[in-house]
Amino acid sequence: MAISVNMTLPTNSSWYSNGGSQTIALAGVNTITMNTKKSLIKIQIQQSAATIAANPGDKGKNYVKDLKVIEDTIKVNGWLIDTTASSAWEQAWQLRGMSAAGGPVNSLIIDNLTFSSATQEAFLEEVNFVMHPLRAQSLDIADTSSGSMNVARAEIELTFYLGDER
Repeated sequence: MAISVNMTLPTNSSWYSNGGSQTIALAGVNTITMNTKKSLIKIQIQQSAATIAANPGDKGKNYVKDLKVIEDTIKVNGWLIDTTASSAWEQAWQLRGMSAAGGPVNSLIIDNLTFSSATQEAFLEEVNFVMHPLRAQSLDIADTSSGSMNVARAEIELTFYLGDER
């Protein structure tokens, strides 16, 4: 499954070295969790003892007003690997920068779906990562030796909120 995120990052960061337009592609994906939540206005009508006695039953007297207040979030759990372009450590901090920079991502691609200003915008709301160091090597140096490429160095969890920027 192919997942990539593109966003323009600030160039004056203390946390990563490459600013400007950056695309981070997850090396693999464990899970994708889609959540749609709709808030309803729920009106519960209380009934008197006399009404209950006259019309016994197990069904409440409830009304619902649906104003279509919908929230969509997508959680992606996957991993990053060291590449010849940058370490997994650098990529994880760039994803953190995408969240902190504010605004929608330029594009979020999940297989055949693209979220962008041309479709539905996606905001990178939350970034969590866990690093798995390789031997005694520094985290910020990509290990490109043949035996260690394609090794998951960072477990990553990204939360995207779908909506259009105002």
